[in-house]
Formats: sequence, structure tokens, C-alpha cells
Amino acid sequence: MISYIRGEVVKKGIDYLILENNNIGYYINTSFSTLERVSEKDRVTILTYMHIREDILGLYGFLTNDEIDLFKKLINVNGVGPKAGLSVLSTYKADTVKEIILNEDAGRLSKVPGIGKKTAGKIILELKDKVGTIEELGGSEAPMGNEMSDLVEALTALGFGYAEVKRTLGNIDMAGKSENEIIKEALKKMNRQG
Repeated sequence: MISYIRGEVVKKGIDYLILENNNIGYYINTSFSTLERVSEKDRVTILTYMHIREDILGLYGFLTNDEIDLFKKLINVNGVGPKAGLSVLSTYKADTVKEIILNEDAGRLSKVPGIGKKTAGKIILELKDKVGTIEELGGSEAPMGNEMSDLVEALTALGFGYAEVKRTLGNIDMAGKSENEIIKEALKKMNRQG
């Protein structure tokens, strides 16, 4: 098993990055929040999980222990595979996911692409005793997670694809901008591409 890879980010994609270490480029599936925090040419340590099935060998990685721990918990829930786990962590930040689980907010969790109401209920039931307490969260990351999911939701509601929205938002510098400004910038970029 590979626990982590330290190297240089040579490429960022919609839901992956390529990390070079000793002249080997590792294709690592990752979340939107990890992609948000790294840039090409950055030297980073990515904590990894290797998913092995008969016909699949996938490497999943995250910047923080919090994210990878939550990812492992999510994929241990029956019916939640690595793609769905990644989708959850790309829609909401780790603390927000924990908050949703602790508040038993199945409606909010089922907004994640690939997660229906039934699966959302199963995640909440199986993980509510395994993600800590509301007091431990302190709400530090929640607003950003809510804001990002609101942006994704607003743009997909306008008819744009989830992957295209994620890619476009990943290429926007959001520092100091209001939600409306970010949406306008994303719309300009996506209309230009279309």
C-alpha cells in the first residue's frame, strides 16, 4: 500500500492531479478542495489510498488527514464507492460533510451527484457515531463548504454540467470576490467555451 507521495504537481485536471516523484507521474484522483489548495509546480505531500478491484486499480489522494480519513469512512459504507466518496468531498469540505452527518441532513447530502436519498440516509446512519461531535467542529470550514456547494448548485441549475462547473470554478481566483461576482466570471468562461 502507498501511504503518501511527496512530489511536484505537474498537472491539475477536473478531479485529479498528476504528481511527479522520482521521474514517475502518479495519477491521483482527488477532491475539489484539495485541487483548490494546490497549483502546478507546487511541491506537496498527498496522503493516498489505493483502491484495488479485479479490473480497477485507482489511486485516491488528499492534502489533509481529515479528508483521507473521512474518505475511507465514506467508502466503507455499503453502496458508496470511491467515485461517490470523492463526489461528496468535492461538493463539501470535510468539516461540512461531518456537520451534515451529525445534523442528519439527508436532503443536503443527497444533493451530491451520485448520492440519492437512500444512500444519504445510509451514510448518516453508519457514520454519525464515527465523525466526532458538533462541538469538535467549531464551524471553521463550514461556510466555505456551503459557499462552494451553493456555487456548484447555482451553475448546474443553469444547465451546465457538473464536471464543467467544477473545472471552471477551479480556475477562478475567489479571494475577496462575492458569490455573484464568481458566478458572473464562471458564466463568462463557460459561455466562451460553449
